[in-house]
Amino acid sequence: MPDKFESNGVSHAADLPLAWMPISHIQPGQGEQWQYAGAALLRALAVLETPVSEIERDISSPGGKAMERLEAKLDLALSLMAQLARQQAAPPPLHRIVLRAKSLEWLGETAPAPQQLVLLSLYISPKLPQPLMLPAKVTGVALQDNGVSRVRADFVGLSEEMEDWLARTLFRFHRRDIQQSHVRQNDAG
Repeated sequence: MPDKFESNGVSHAADLPLAWMPISHIQPGQGEQWQYAGAALLRALAVLETPVSEIERDISSPGGKAMERLEAKLDLALSLMAQLARQQAAPPPLHRIVLRAKSLEWLGETAPAPQQLVLLSLYISPKLPQPLMLPAKVTGVALQDNGVSRVRADFVGLSEEMEDWLARTLFRFHRRDIQQSHVRQNDAG
């Protein structure tokens, strides 16, 4: 595994809550349950992050004003529910991660064994306090100079729908990262 995270392909680098636990195998039906919940989570995140178009934002009509009030109430309800969920169960510690369509790399104080099957719990957005549950096989572990381990795990058994939603999410995150980079460059210049 190289000293730096691999940079080929669309990826998203961030500090996100992540937990892993070794598993011996994936129980029948459990993988499908994780895939269904994961795809639903990624669909919901896409809806939450989709900006409202100017046409939809027309509040001059009574229906437009009612929709804007409803959206504000819904945003508040989601925010309060997310806050409550965070208070009920503390998320795992933040890890520096690089997420790709078929793998996840992270830095951590502890690491699974190479070739170990693990279940990753990745909290992909603070907007939704539910983790993506991703079964994966550890394909690389490297101890860094600072004593932290760099781990790479390739996802196993992802459904076509889950792969599609993960790729869409990564593309959206990647596009947003590029836009934010341009804004920072323009602000600095």
